[in-house]
Amino acid sequence: MKILLPTLYDTSGGSTRVLLAAAEALAPVHAVTVRAPLAEADEPVPALFPSRPLTSLGRKLAVLPRLVRLLARETVALRRLRPDLIHVHDEPSLYVYGLAARALRPRPFVLWHLHADAGAGRIARLRVALADACILISPHVTPPRGLPATLIPNPLPALAPLPVPDGDPLGADPLAAMAVVGAVVPRKGQDLAVAALALVRARHPTAHLTLVGPELDPAYAAALRARIAALGLDDAVRFAGARPAATVFSGIALAVCPSRAEAQPLALAEALARGLRIAATDIPAHRAMLEAIDADPATLAAPTPAALASAILSAARTPPIPGLATRTRHIHDPNRFTAALRASIDTLARPPP
Repeated sequence: MKILLPTLYDTSGGSTRVLLAAAEALAPVHAVTVRAPLAEADEPVPALFPSRPLTSLGRKLAVLPRLVRLLARETVALRRLRPDLIHVHDEPSLYVYGLAARALRPRPFVLWHLHADAGAGRIARLRVALADACILISPHVTPPRGLPATLIPNPLPALAPLPVPDGDPLGADPLAAMAVVGAVVPRKGQDLAVAALALVRARHPTAHLTLVGPELDPAYAAALRARIAALGLDDAVRFAGARPAATVFSGIALAVCPSRAEAQPLALAEALARGLRIAATDIPAHRAMLEAIDADPATLAAPTPAALASAILSAARTPPIPGLATRTRHIHDPNRFTAALRASIDTLARPPP
């Protein structure tokens, strides 16, 4: 089968990492083409779509002309590539390739890897109309009505040992080695973590927080820096920027996961798989992940600074429960992901012309 895995994004976030993992899983048994503005792409293309999150109506309207140009460009590309199946991993790609697929006869099958909520109302109906089936990554996500759905947890990469700085044994002072891993955008909740840090430092002045991830929302990042300065935390918070996936948790002893919404948080999964201490907000995705590994979701914190600060202090005092890392690695094992994805692809039937 000829399978196209496209994305419009030029950033290496969670959905992009899973797209590349899917390509690697399917390539030995199918003719796979990754078409994307990425160095790893088989068909690199210029990045026309903004990586900045479309969090307002104004931003969404402003990007419409680019989507029209992308639709025209990718319709031409599909006529050349003639894929049997298009495996999309983000909503803009669903719109572009779901519409472009309708220009081909026979029409390619469109498989939507659901990395976010399916939406509601007209948006949900449009997305369902553009896809033929979907893959869910967490049991807390409700399947879109009318679409066949398969649950396949996202894979984690092979977890190589992380370097430990000389004279600074990891975990000796977890509060001095805390981090939030994720793009600096409002949904990831770095502002909540900073507010919690201020409360923690009232009792533990050596507490330090590193923010690991690209600054995809400049306005939010600027407001975050202003808040850090107002709280007197300039020396206690470091913006580390994006890191390679293999070293994203280097030097981290306590992972703070303050997200306000997630589908399946790979940062939390990797922290658990590495046996790190965690302090996370009580959102459905975090709760589902802890329940899947038989961890107590009561350790999750309400999304307030005081509750998160309390969870951080509790995590610093309590060593991780034995067995959680092994169970997390099992659920998110790349070999399990490969087998499940191949089996799902094998059951898909081409829709009628």
